[in-house]
Amino acid sequence: GDIMVLHPLTGYRHEISSMGIRVDSESIIAQLKHRGMEDKIELPFNAAVINNELPFSYGGGIGISRLLMLLLRTCHIGEVQCGLWHDEHFRQVSGEV
Repeated sequence: GDIMVLHPLTGYRHEISSMGIRVDSESIIAQLKHRGMEDKIELPFNAAVINNELPFSYGGGIGISRLLMLLLRTCHIGEVQCGLWHDEHFRQVSGEV
């Protein structure tokens, strides 16, 4: 299963590993019908799941950035990854908000 811990700085749950996308042909069809998106059944990923061409669990693993956030005690994933920050995120992490 997934590994979740309580992040000591934010107080929120923090997912450090995931089993990835877990669907089978029946569940993906039911999800698409529920959302009124039956037209997406033919998309490559959805069709491959429906035709049993992919395993039931696809992707997943340890989230290195999330693990680093925990070990380095950072509040925002942008502190351990390279990327663009919105001004609001920068103010939150710097303690201005």
